[in-house]
Amino acid sequence: MLRMLVQLLRLETTAQSLDPLLPAQNLEQVLRKHFAQRFDAQQRQFLASAEPRVFIAVKHHNWEQAGLIDSWADVAETVPWDWGNRYDQHASDWYQRQKAAFNDELFERVQAAHKEKPLTHFFSYLSGRWLYPETIWRIGALGIITLNFSFDDSHRFWGKRREGLWTGIASIAPAYDLNITAQHPADLVKYRLAGARALYLPPGGNPKAFANLPKVEKRYFVSFVGQCYGVRKEYIDHLRAHGIAVYTRGGGWPEGPVSHEEMLTIYAASHIILGFGYTGHSRRKTAVKGRDFEIPLTGTAYLTTRGPVLSQYFREGEEILFYRNPDELVNMLRQYAERTDELARIGQAGQRRALAGHGWSHRWSQALGLLRQGLSL
Repeated sequence: MLRMLVQLLRLETTAQSLDPLLPAQNLEQVLRKHFAQRFDAQQRQFLASAEPRVFIAVKHHNWEQAGLIDSWADVAETVPWDWGNRYDQHASDWYQRQKAAFNDELFERVQAAHKEKPLTHFFSYLSGRWLYPETIWRIGALGIITLNFSFDDSHRFWGKRREGLWTGIASIAPAYDLNITAQHPADLVKYRLAGARALYLPPGGNPKAFANLPKVEKRYFVSFVGQCYGVRKEYIDHLRAHGIAVYTRGGGWPEGPVSHEEMLTIYAASHIILGFGYTGHSRRKTAVKGRDFEIPLTGTAYLTTRGPVLSQYFREGEEILFYRNPDELVNMLRQYAERTDELARIGQAGQRRALAGHGWSHRWSQALGLLRQGLSL
């Protein structure tokens, strides 16, 4: 029976459905109790009043530099570490040698930076495949507040069992002082079931990377930039079969991958940027994504899958456009084909909204504010 229960809880939708059965939780009070046990009064006073100095353990692949690294520098002094290709989580000796070496180096770098000048926070974008919980406990024992950010917990909170730990977030989440989950508020329940503290913050965008498009003529009515997987090809094939030309770039498309600079040029040259809100390979479950705020920052109209969370942050028809299925998408694009002036107004309104409150730095400021409240004596 216990084994069956564990298997059920591993199903993401099953875990989310337990939320109404759990008692209400005040995260600020939870953090206050947690920090009272973690730090003495002097440490709490320092952490609450000091200018934040954050060690950032994030590897850049395509969006992480602008999203998770550069944006922190807007609200704190940062000590970033990007290990590049030095460690490969898919290598045959990962669990035998590389994982331990990565964890050792990570701790040594944090310890050295803290000795040079006290750190207040440690921020990472890592999973249980990369980390041992003990590494986070050791970092926290230095007197540092620990935070982890996750995008994949909507569909890979647990992951697979390897060397006695989950490859997702479940095994390491309780070791952090605070976890930030970004795709759907319902994912918070999984952290609670794992005994971890978590805050939902939607993703954001970096205005420095997206809000200043090159000045080019519009040559694409609708375009999509991103990998070819899941329902994306099906939808785009459907549009093309109905006579709607869609310009695509990214891994798996015939037109090939695209650099950040090329992507911005495509956005500038488009009347509409197409988005897909489904998570992973799902055809039903939607989640909020970084591009949902990055694209509005560009000032080009954004048309994406209707989802209950994203619709809370933009006014439909005024700052963003939503579709529910392939046929509705076809009809909407046909309707707007002769209304490009209206598309321009929607794009500009979406940009104003994103600039006002949807930058990554807005998210980090909110997290820091909550942590300060939790540190209050």
